[in-house]
Amino acid sequence: MELWRIIRCFLRFVPVALKPTLFRWTAQASARCGFRLHHNIYRLPFNLILKTTSSPNPNEAHALRIVESVKGVQAPRVVDYAVGVPHSYILMTGIEGNCCNDVFDELTTSNKNRIIHELQTRLARVTTHKRRAICAASEATISDPRIPWLREEPWILRCSPEFFEQVWLGLELPWNRDTVLPRIRPLIEREDVPIVFYHGDILPKNIILPGGLKKWRSDTTVLFLIDCEFAAWAPLPCEALKATWLVIDPDEDSWYGMIKRVISESSAELEADWLWRSKSNIAII
Repeated sequence: MELWRIIRCFLRFVPVALKPTLFRWTAQASARCGFRLHHNIYRLPFNLILKTTSSPNPNEAHALRIVESVKGVQAPRVVDYAVGVPHSYILMTGIEGNCCNDVFDELTTSNKNRIIHELQTRLARVTTHKRRAICAASEATISDPRIPWLREEPWILRCSPEFFEQVWLGLELPWNRDTVLPRIRPLIEREDVPIVFYHGDILPKNIILPGGLKKWRSDTTVLFLIDCEFAAWAPLPCEALKATWLVIDPDEDSWYGMIKRVISESSAELEADWLWRSKSNIAII
């Protein structure tokens, strides 16, 4: 049995009320030993990672449990999590390797094609999981920096049109009626868009090439996606829109072109989103 599974079994016998204190002490000890990787991420022995969050219901833990149930998908495994005040804690397995963002300029065309293929394979497996409700992985209201008002004033979104009405705002403004509105309204009104499980933050900074770029190039180990705190059940095109929302110039940014190939079925929504972002005069917060 893998060591992390043994630790998971052991932690089941720890009283729930004690876990926040246990994890807080563990984080403090990691920081004192110089193993604090980020303001809320701590490296632990046995290749484990402890992550703190201000959320009272850690969405990432629920998301990783869902991903764990999908055969053939590489991701960190949740060992345990604890809800506390002011922090909640997620204990998960770590992945040794290079962050794709750190080595992006070193990627060859062949490397990029492989990343595209591996992401396509992953998404094809994960998006087979469908449901009717639009919600976070934890089944709470979606928390998304692009539409933060849904978190601040929780709404119940019942279908894809209701969701995209929140994504593409201001279509009825005078300067958008004859330009942006005719392109986007038909996409909003589609009723046949499936609600699927999505990562919600597929960016180079959240892709790990296991073992490092050199090792990844030389073997068949599949990339890992990390940091799924925004994972949710949402309309299928949302993955593409979130993966490109930081792009400044789609003609110059190769990542935009890669995502367009990864999620080719959402190319119409990607083009409409760029039209809205460049012409609507409404800034993404």
